[in-house]
Formats: sequence, structure tokens, C-alpha cells
Amino acid sequence: MRTPHHLHLFVIACLLASPGWAQSPLDGTWRVTFATEGSEGREAMVELKGGSGSWTTYARSDKDKRDACVGRPLPVTIAGDPAAGKLDLRLDASNAIAGCRDRRATLQRTDDRTLEGHFDNGRAIRLVRP
Repeated sequence: MRTPHHLHLFVIACLLASPGWAQSPLDGTWRVTFATEGSEGREAMVELKGGSGSWTTYARSDKDKRDACVGRPLPVTIAGDPAAGKLDLRLDASNAIAGCRDRRATLQRTDDRTLEGHFDNGRAIRLVRP
């Protein structure tokens, strides 16, 4: 029995493409802590798959009842080489909800479960994989 020529090409294509199918070391859920004006601490959750995903800031019971940017998933991307340690985070909040503030941050990998850095306004940010 002969194997069709197309089957061989398909198998070769799958083998060559498989590194692109590998899971990114950043994929998954991250717990975020960050400082805001007045050095007030805030928390958020980031979910990533393939370098993009969502950022959801947790609401504070006493202040965020009317803030449309809190408690909703907003688009986020992380680019760079995790092995090299330097990453760029982009929170494109205004693309999802008009009036929400976009943010950029530079992150360094401190260990297998932690990324730390600063937003473009100098405030600290830390992502920890639970």
C-alpha cells in the first residue's frame, strides 16, 4: 500500500510548525499588584495566551462603584523574550472602553513565577503566577 504524497507533506509541515504551537512560558493567570497615585496599592488579574489576553483590575469596595474601567477585562499584551528577562507590557484599555487610560510597563523576570518593573509613569508593578 502506498502512502499518498500529500500525507507526507502534511506530516512534514506539522513537524516544522510544532514550535509555534508550543505554549508560551508566560501563558496562564497572573496576580498583579501595582501602585497608583499617592502610592495606593491596587490588585488585578492578567490572563495570557500567546502573549495577549486580558487585564482585570479588582474593584475597591469604597471607591470604584462607578469606575467603568474597573472589574472588566481590558486587552493586554506582553512582548519580548522571557528567557532574556526584559518584557514590554501594553494595557490598551481605551480600545475596550472609551475614557480608560492606556498604560505601558517594562518588566524584568526575577524568577520562574515573578515579573517586576515599572509603568511608563514610574509606578511599580509586580506580576506573580499563583
